[in-house]
Amino acid sequence: MPIDAGTVTVGTAAVEIPVTCVMPFTLEIKNNDNTDDVFIGPSDVTTSNGLRLAKDERVEIGLSPLDRVYAVSTKSGHTVSYLKFSKAC
Repeated sequence: MPIDAGTVTVGTAAVEIPVTCVMPFTLEIKNNDNTDDVFIGPSDVTTSNGLRLAKDERVEIGLSPLDRVYAVSTKSGHTVSYLKFSKAC
């Protein structure tokens, strides 16, 4: 099973978690910040409508090939790590 990993710097505007695949895949996202929350969701995610990940919290999401996930924070320079698990891409 191929695994891809990376880190994205998030700010006050939504940033795409840069993973894609032609097959269904699983994405794990971790908030690396030790003080502030990060919010994930669709391209229009905000700190009001996103799924909140508290400091050091992680979530695992099953996604289809065309699905995209975005992250936003209340500050700039916020880092988010991700792992993508897939059978083939």
